[in-house]
Amino acid sequence: MYAVEIEIEKGEYTLVRKENPWTYDTEVRTFETKEQADEEAARWNTGRAINYLHYIRPMTKEERERAKER
Repeated sequence: MYAVEIEIEKGEYTLVRKENPWTYDTEVRTFETKEQADEEAARWNTGRAINYLHYIRPMTKEERERAKER
């Protein structure tokens, strides 16, 4: 499974989402093949296809709070 990562600010990256405009809570747009992800990445100035299965997403607020409690 693949996704497209874009640079939104210098040194700040995000994944392309299913809805536009999106928030960090919007579901990530994923692709079955690298070729499909490469096609989507070509639509973005800084887009690049990545292996989504190896992507580490940031923790949500709820996950962060639970981690503090432990």
